[in-house]
Amino acid sequence: MTLDPDRRPGSDVPAPEISVMRIAWRVSQHEPRTFWLGWFCFVLFFTFPVANGWLLGRGFDAISRHHTGHVYVLAALLAVSETLRMASIHFGALLWTQAWVHMQTLIRANLLVAQMASGGPEAGQPVGSAGEAVTHFRDDTEDVTMFVDGLVDVSAGVVFTVFAGFILGSVDVGATAVLVIPLLGVAVATRTLDSRIKRYRADDRQATAAVSGLIGDLMSSATTVKVNHAVEPALVRLRGLVDRRRRTAVRDRVLDEGVQAFSQGAADVGLGLVLLVSAGALASGSFDVGRLALFTAYLGWLSFLPRMVGRVLARRKQVAVAMDRMRYLVADDLAANVVTPRLLPIGARDRRGRPLASRPDRVPLDRFSVRDLSATFSTGGGVNHIDFTLERRSFTVITGEIGSGKTTLLRAVLGLAHQSTVTGQVLWNDRPLLDRAAFLVPPNCAFLPQVPQLVSDSVAENITLGEVDEDRLRVALELAAVSDDIAAMPDGARTTIGPRGLRLSGGQRQRVATARALVHAPELVVLDDLSSALDVETELQLWSNLAAAGMTVIAVSHRAVAFERADQILRLESGRLIR
Repeated sequence: MTLDPDRRPGSDVPAPEISVMRIAWRVSQHEPRTFWLGWFCFVLFFTFPVANGWLLGRGFDAISRHHTGHVYVLAALLAVSETLRMASIHFGALLWTQAWVHMQTLIRANLLVAQMASGGPEAGQPVGSAGEAVTHFRDDTEDVTMFVDGLVDVSAGVVFTVFAGFILGSVDVGATAVLVIPLLGVAVATRTLDSRIKRYRADDRQATAAVSGLIGDLMSSATTVKVNHAVEPALVRLRGLVDRRRRTAVRDRVLDEGVQAFSQGAADVGLGLVLLVSAGALASGSFDVGRLALFTAYLGWLSFLPRMVGRVLARRKQVAVAMDRMRYLVADDLAANVVTPRLLPIGARDRRGRPLASRPDRVPLDRFSVRDLSATFSTGGGVNHIDFTLERRSFTVITGEIGSGKTTLLRAVLGLAHQSTVTGQVLWNDRPLLDRAAFLVPPNCAFLPQVPQLVSDSVAENITLGEVDEDRLRVALELAAVSDDIAAMPDGARTTIGPRGLRLSGGQRQRVATARALVHAPELVVLDDLSSALDVETELQLWSNLAAAGMTVIAVSHRAVAFERADQILRLESGRLIR
């Protein structure tokens, strides 16, 4: 535990410069065998036209010289070459699809790990909304893989152009040299549009996230919108965001298509210059029919490289935007955390059961101390110079007016105050915790936030979040005072509770989430205003259960029933502890 959990992206520490090519390389090499086999097949697909053009030229030469036997041999070789070309693109598509899935899955898996990690070097900033999550996990990762895909196309185009240029150069050096002109034009144009490409893509991603986020929020709160007769205002708001998204999308797409059109036009101009330079030789008849066939066979393919170069140069700017957006979700070293190698069981032979959760070793708690802890926000507010100590099996209540900093204090203690500046120490058995968020997780500590989140699964899955002994599940339900409610359900703990626990009452949702916090018998239980959704009788039973189980508890509460049982009461006022 060596990482300071309070040093987060978005702080005053300058972010390291993103190397687009470095990250693209590391993403592509996650499954190097599949990637390079797919790359080789695509290079073959673009190399065979070189052989086809050369065979075609030799064939016409043989025809002009009435070498009928050579014509049949060359025709047979041409048929074999074309068959191999079709086979290479077939296998290349299969292999590249696998590589594509692996690259996207790797990035998404690492983004998800950064979101799920409680602490440690992989923990990143929490995503702002469901809409932002969609654009990060879908669009930003796709931009990276599309860039890698473009690099494969460019490398294949380079191989074709080199071989074709060598053969054409032996026929007409001037015509071959002209092929460099469209590449220079594309590079200059893309460089000129650099800032605009980035700005348009960033604006479009932001607008997309806003639309996706609002749609998700409206779907999850449909009942609230209806009962408040707010359907029309909600639609007006959505219409405004969609209109903005339409403008940014059209602007981004038009610029992207414009770059592609310019690249295609530059390639066509290059081919026209080739014909213009070669016109003298064609008019004088110094080009025989074989050379003419050779040039004709290569002309259509020679436009491929300038088009792909233009596309890749534009995508490079767009990938820089995607990576800058992804950097916010992971720890400071984007290049390390976005492309961390992982086992991705996405192939038929790799399918396995659910992996066991990795948890820290249990460290029995004797004393828990907070020393001079402050957590302040750039906009003001927070908590300042907090000190307190609690002993094993004690019950500590934190109280105070709304906005006094109770939740901020809990999150700072647990290392979860990502968007604030945190100073001070938290000690476990008088030993400082350098990485609180990584250590203060089950079985050492469990945290129940003020608004617990449930998923559309069974009660048992919401509590265990993996494999847990049935006895532990039963004990957790009893401690959370919800066992009778669950037993009355049609399928007991296997009952599906619907999206966000829709089939449960507010109190049941709170107690199911409490059972989730208790299922691993943590040394320390931190509860943020648990009683807000419970009646007094149920809350009294819950405190009695926790005391009987010998658990050490820190709880935010405003009720007398909690104060009566508390070993100490900490009162916050304007972010400071009042003695």
